[in-house]
Amino acid sequence: MGASITMAKGAADAGLVPAVAVIGDSTFAHSGMTGLLDAIYDRSPITVFILDNETTAMTGGQESVAIHQIESICKGLGIEEDHLRIIKPLKKFHKENVKIISEELAYQGVSVIIPRRECIVAVDKRMRDKFRDKVKIQA
Repeated sequence: MGASITMAKGAADAGLVPAVAVIGDSTFAHSGMTGLLDAIYDRSPITVFILDNETTAMTGGQESVAIHQIESICKGLGIEEDHLRIIKPLKKFHKENVKIISEELAYQGVSVIIPRRECIVAVDKRMRDKFRDKVKIQA
């Protein structure tokens, strides 16, 4: 967990490009930031996808320390604003997303793409809780 960024950095530094890392939002907050900082410092040509589902889905849906903070963290580490991209992973945005991904894969520096979409399990739970609360109020 969390090795994808350092692995991509190593691959890029060895000349294997494009190098891509994929990491979840919570894992990024716990063990990915140092790898990203190292890549930024060395100006390694990598593209990092930080998958933001706004929860710690793998271990039960706890709130992540990274919620609503990923962009700020990336900027604070030194990611250039022009290469910090947010995409919406929905079919209706496919063409736009492909364009953004293609641009960042071609960039010869560190770029971060954040596909953001709330975890479907969290959405389902939130909607069930909302419905349950509404039924209680009416009773």
